[in-house]
Amino acid sequence: MSAELENEWSEITNDAGINYDKKQYWWSKILQNYSSDGRQYHDIQSLEEKFKHFSSIKSQLKNPVAVAFALFFQYLEYNPKSIDYNKKNIELFTTFFSDCELGLESPLYSEVLSLLEAADTSSTEEHKTDGAIGSEDRHYFLDLDMVVLGSEPEQYAAYAEKVKQEYHFLPQPVYNDLRVKVL
Repeated sequence: MSAELENEWSEITNDAGINYDKKQYWWSKILQNYSSDGRQYHDIQSLEEKFKHFSSIKSQLKNPVAVAFALFFQYLEYNPKSIDYNKKNIELFTTFFSDCELGLESPLYSEVLSLLEAADTSSTEEHKTDGAIGSEDRHYFLDLDMVVLGSEPEQYAAYAEKVKQEYHFLPQPVYNDLRVKVL
């Protein structure tokens, strides 16, 4: 676990006004979940990689705190056999926000919720339109999730193998069909 990732968590929770005990409780939960058995790709290392790219685009974001929270919660609960882990992560974020007494009517909550909901489809109209470029935070957020697709061949090969391991329970033809949809 990198100090940079913990510093990012500390920075955004301080910005949101979260007390130390709540911040530490949820940080422990993040570490536990992202380090759990069975995670080959959607793990703490993957999260660290996303935050390395996040730091390079942070100044272009309208609400970097919201994007950072969404990155932390996007795969907090992850089970490749489940079709509703996105919904569970939204519920976890709502629990977190309530637990920290930040108010579900706040603009920060609404923005993070919107980003997490966008993760359910992993695309926007701009992603589907030739020549269109999205410049909203949701576009950056979704692109951060797919940034590995443009990585160096060795890094991409390692990613592809890890994802394949996470989906080991699928027959190869089914797995191949699902991968084509992602790509």
